[in-house]
Amino acid sequence: MVDSSHLDNKYFIDNHVYNCPFCNRRNVEYSISGKYAFKWTDKKACLVYFAECSSCNNISMHLSFEDIKVHCLQYSPNRFYDDVGDIDSKFFYSVPTSFFALDNRIPKILRDLYTEAEGCLKGNFLTGASACVRKIIYELAVIEKAEGDNYDQRIKSLKKIRKDVEPEHFDVLLTIQKLTSSKVHENSYDGWESSHLKMILSTLNEVLNLMYVIPKIRKEKREAVLALNEKLNGNTAKNKKNSNNDKKQAV
Repeated sequence: MVDSSHLDNKYFIDNHVYNCPFCNRRNVEYSISGKYAFKWTDKKACLVYFAECSSCNNISMHLSFEDIKVHCLQYSPNRFYDDVGDIDSKFFYSVPTSFFALDNRIPKILRDLYTEAEGCLKGNFLTGASACVRKIIYELAVIEKAEGDNYDQRIKSLKKIRKDVEPEHFDVLLTIQKLTSSKVHENSYDGWESSHLKMILSTLNEVLNLMYVIPKIRKEKREAVLALNEKLNGNTAKNKKNSNNDKKQAV
C-alpha cells in the first residue's frame, strides 16, 4: 500500500482537493473564488489567489510570484489547470498560516526556531529562514551532546550517538546545513526560490519526527501493551484463585 501521509502537510493536494485550515477536513473539495495581481516591487508582480472550501465555505488567501492558470467556467467551480504541476509548492505565503504544528514531543527550542523559520519563509525573507534552519541543526547537536569543532563534525557525531536513527537522515542534515550556509554567507539567491526552503523545512520536520516523535510513540505503545498484558495476567490469576476457593467450599 502506498504511503500518502506526506500529503497531510500540504495545503493543496491537487486542483480538486486540499486540506482546509478552517474545518480541518482532509482531502476536501475547493474552488478558486478569486485571482488578482498587484505590484510586489516596481519590477515584480505578485498574484493572490482565494480558495473556498466546499465544506465550510471559508476562504483562505495564497500568494505566489507565478501566474498559475485557472479555469473560469460559468456552470462549474473555478479550478487550477491540470498541467500546473505541484500547486502547493508555487505559493510562498498563505493566510491562515501553517496549521501543521510540530509535535510537542520535539524539544521546544527546535519547535520555536522552526516556527521562526516558517515565519521568515512566509515573508519571503530567505536569509532569515536559512539562518534559522542552521540554528536548528546547531541546537539539535547541543541537545544530543554531539562533539566536534564545526557543523560537519557534530552531525557525524550525531550518527554515533543516535544509532536508533538511520544514518542517512544525518546525511540529509549535513546537506541541508551546507545548502543554507552558502545562502547565508554568500547571500546569493540566484535561482533560489522559497519553494526550496519550503522543501528543506518539510524534510527537517520529517527528520525531527523520526528522532523524537516516532520513538516515543513506539515506547508509549509498548508500555500500553505491557500494561494490558499485566492486567490480563492479573485477572487470569485472580480468576484461577477464585475458582480454587469455590472448589474448596464445595468440598
